[in-house]
Amino acid sequence: QVALLGLDVLGAFIDRLSGRFKSYIGTVLLPLIDRMGDAKDQVREQAQNLILKLMDEVAPPMYIWERLAVGFKHKNYRSREGVCLCLIATLNIYGAQSLILSKLVPHLCTVFGDSNSQVRDAAILAIVEVYRHVGEKVRIDLAKRGIPPGR
Repeated sequence: QVALLGLDVLGAFIDRLSGRFKSYIGTVLLPLIDRMGDAKDQVREQAQNLILKLMDEVAPPMYIWERLAVGFKHKNYRSREGVCLCLIATLNIYGAQSLILSKLVPHLCTVFGDSNSQVRDAAILAIVEVYRHVGEKVRIDLAKRGIPPGR
């Protein structure tokens, strides 16, 4: 309950400050990544919605993703899974042209070998989404990184 109220307050700050909130992004993103690893579904969903709101109202998606990419290496598996799911949501909302996918695909490649099956599945879903938006270039990039074609 406390986490949800905190996320609501943060959302109100984003609404109120809009573009002026940009200087706080670095401070806010790491705790949001932590909240994407919360035990409660509602908190994880709200954290992801706030990240998407930052992309919508405060800064361009790639600006956010340059800072959000550290979440692929988070100690909590739910946070790593949440970052993959957030990438899928970003692609569905903003498309591939708003992101520099060549910077994000290497991170996805690292979570392909994650110890948790949920994270691996989310990474595969994210790559499928990237492929849907970009096409064959992704397959070639994955082959260069040593990912087997069958996978």
